[in-house]
Amino acid sequence: MCEIFLRGDPALFEKRSRSMRIDGHVTSVCVEVIFWDMLERVSREQNLKLSQFISELYREGLIKTGEVNNLSSVLRVACLNYLTHEDTVLPNTQRTLQATMII
Repeated sequence: MCEIFLRGDPALFEKRSRSMRIDGHVTSVCVEVIFWDMLERVSREQNLKLSQFISELYREGLIKTGEVNNLSSVLRVACLNYLTHEDTVLPNTQRTLQATMII
């Protein structure tokens, strides 16, 4: 048995809802605590408030697919994409710095 689930803190698997404003609309999003922790970490790395970061992910979803039917899924997949491609994801400040170095 791999015990990946068994060794995790059970509190991390509990679902939590948060209300936030996205593009002027108040909505409630429900994901597991472990995803909220990851989203907070990544938003800090991007120098954004959590609500700003989630709004950006929402807008990216609109650009990519034309609609966002399940924001909770978008957030979970974004976290997994981040973990899978963490070495290629740069905070906004680093992207800006690199862009100015290229120019």
